Amino acid sequence: MRRWKLLAGLVFLLVVLPVTCALAKTGTVTASSLNIRKSASTESDVVGRLREGDKVTIDDTQGSWYKISASGKKGYVAKKYISVNGSSSGSKSSDSKSSDSKSSGSSNGTCAPGDKGDAVKSVQKRLKSLGYYSGSIDGDYGNGTKTAVKNFQKRNGLKETGKVNSDTLKKLNSSNAKKADSSDSSGNGNGTERLDWFNGGSNVIPKGATFKVKDIRTGKVFTCKRWSGYNHLDAEPKTSTDTKTMLSIFGHWSWKRRAILVKYNGHVYAASMNGMPHGTGTIGDNNFDGHFCIHFYKSKTHGSAQVDSAHQNCVATAMNYSW
Repeated sequence: MRRWKLLAGLVFLLVVLPVTCALAKTGTVTASSLNIRKSASTESDVVGRLREGDKVTIDDTQGSWYKISASGKKGYVAKKYISVNGSSSGSKSSDSKSSDSKSSGSSNGTCAPGDKGDAVKSVQKRLKSLGYYSGSIDGDYGNGTKTAVKNFQKRNGLKETGKVNSDTLKKLNSSNAKKADSSDSSGNGNGTERLDWFNGGSNVIPKGATFKVKDIRTGKVFTCKRWSGYNHLDAEPKTSTDTKTMLSIFGHWSWKRRAILVKYNGHVYAASMNGMPHGTGTIGDNNFDGHFCIHFYKSKTHGSAQVDSAHQNCVATAMNYSW
């Protein structure tokens, strides 16, 4: 019996232990930015990202994926972007055929939130042609693209995941893909309207009117009052509480543009705002020194009387959202 126990222990040392040690490898990321996926699939949720040169511990292997631990996170990464023990087999970040590097899209055209590259651009172009997407064709799978994908999936009877899997991609590129359901070309099919500022839009929210503003990125809402404005709308936070909410959105007062929704009289309009108090203010107890600017479709700046591309990009982004 003792001899058998010794033999079993020897088998463990010679067979099981080397396998375990083989899995306990470390590797280095070779892509400029690499997604960590929840499971071994490009359609799985992104749970983290790694940068070129980051070290990972390889816990297991599954097909073309490594199960790794890094920076306190666990998940799966594509093997081709990991150099193991100094191996040069990992693909460099300049590889344009990456299947899960943040710098490019999937080789088969599928993509998901967090991805960037040509695959995403192709999806954005197709969604725009069908009326679901009005943002920039920038190859960045952000919230605007995700919302457009979900709207397309809903309209075409697909599972609303917000991810472009093989079924969604097939339908998207088919000749019978349904266009966005909108009887008004100035809307997005979900209640958000495009307010053409110099085509009657400047009179929709009259001076002195109170309305709501919703920041797209944070979802925070505050109340405003229109003070004036000819080339665009000049607004003020209505109360000191509204000013506090607005400041929490920006972090600090800034001219930076942000995509927003404006809700007034039962309608929701795509818009853009900056966060810098300036000029005249009419509300004395709101802790806001002046007013700020809200731009709509084709509105202009006061100083140059020109359409501001940054504001218009935000307006286009806001068209992909609903209140």
